[in-house]
Amino acid sequence: MSADSRPGQQARLWISWLVVAALLGYGVAQTVVTAAKLFTH
Repeated sequence: MSADSRPGQQARLWISWLVVAALLGYGVAQTVVTAAKLFTH
């Protein structure tokens, strides 16, 4: 990434990473909940 990139571009990069992280976290949470339901029955 070039040093003269615009702040808006940087913000968009951060937002996209946050979205990816949120989706990954949601998927992990769903997996844990499903596993807990399976193991507690």
